Amino acid sequence: MKKRIAILGSTGSIGTRSLEIIENNSDIFEVEVLTANNNVELLIQQTRKFLPNAVVIANKDKYKVLADALDNIPVKVYAGSDAINQVVRMESVDMVLTAMVGYSGLIPTYYAVNSGKH
Repeated sequence: MKKRIAILGSTGSIGTRSLEIIENNSDIFEVEVLTANNNVELLIQQTRKFLPNAVVIANKDKYKVLADALDNIPVKVYAGSDAINQVVRMESVDMVLTAMVGYSGLIPTYYAVNSGKH
């Protein structure tokens, strides 16, 4: 059974490298959630490529751009830090990779661990 991964900070260097590893090991891993802070264009590209169940843009001002670009893809689109805290607790997520800058990743990581995620 594939491990379903949430990548918090998928547009940064650690997140993009992690997606390369997932792509090269697609028999083992599957992208369930992608999040980004501001880089909405790269998040759109990643979503189209990996077809996760949900995506979150932390910057709420970029929500409409993201939602409009993905309106023809069956993906749930959310915005804001509270949404990130929610998606890490989704039952469909097996593992959470936190690649967010500084303190911003602390609270969602806490929620992930508290929810029994690896």
